[in-house]
Amino acid sequence: MTESNTKDFLVPMGFNLIAPPGWDKIDLRDESMNDTILRIVDNSIGNLPSDLPKDDISKLRMEMFKRLKKAARKAARANGLLLYLPVERVRSTLAPASFVISQVAGKGVSLQSNEVLSMVASNRGSSESVDIDGSHGTRLERVVPPLDDSEMNFPSRRIEYVLPLPGSSLPRWLTVTFSTVGDGNPDSEFTSALVDLFDAVMTTFRWSYE
Repeated sequence: MTESNTKDFLVPMGFNLIAPPGWDKIDLRDESMNDTILRIVDNSIGNLPSDLPKDDISKLRMEMFKRLKKAARKAARANGLLLYLPVERVRSTLAPASFVISQVAGKGVSLQSNEVLSMVASNRGSSESVDIDGSHGTRLERVVPPLDDSEMNFPSRRIEYVLPLPGSSLPRWLTVTFSTVGDGNPDSEFTSALVDLFDAVMTTFRWSYE
């Protein structure tokens, strides 16, 4: 599945959404993924104050590239298709947030989509039913403690939309997973504002049939 084209009767072959201003995306299936990451890093570095020492800029550039590449590889291993993240600074700071779009295909699953969604919802915090462009899915929300190997020492607030593929005869789902540490407090006004931003993005989601 891609963020675009091709027609297959009533089964969508792609999707579109409107990312927030100042965000960019990395195609996790693209062989030139490293080039995309470098472009994002260079654009971000280009917005830094011009009086910063060149050595500091070089170190920051390398560190940003390593972090983005690590995040992209992790998302790709989890069946990720696209990784979205902020690339423009607001008050000299990048928003500590990102979201990944992934495709999941069931193998040998005989359960109906609504049964699968119920099972998923029962194991992942709070949940509510959503209707996204004709797909009856589930919105999940939970707070995830920091991982042992994570550079972040704060819990993250995670939102996940699980959407069954409309018209598909096979058990297939698209997941859109948002994560943010916000300001370190998962219940703060700032963190909640980032969650609201992501929910607003999901109102622009549309399946693509051609």
